[in-house]
Amino acid sequence: MLTALLVASCFFTAVLFLVIASWMQTQSFRRAARANAAAGLCCGVSALALPLGPPGVPVVVLAVATLLGATSLHAVRVGRG
Repeated sequence: MLTALLVASCFFTAVLFLVIASWMQTQSFRRAARANAAAGLCCGVSALALPLGPPGVPVVVLAVATLLGATSLHAVRVGRG
């Protein structure tokens, strides 16, 4: 039950990152959009890897996705997106 909830939340987060990337692409923030798309792919990989093995790998991948998302928003804020 808990694994299913975590997998669903990982997929939801992946979709959310991809929606944000799409919006950033339409606003001409290309680098930030690529970072958010990469974060979305990281979340998708984490969702697929979670039921297959130890939880350490998906946790690291989700941390990388969080850093990519935060970095992309910071890049937009300082004008380098």
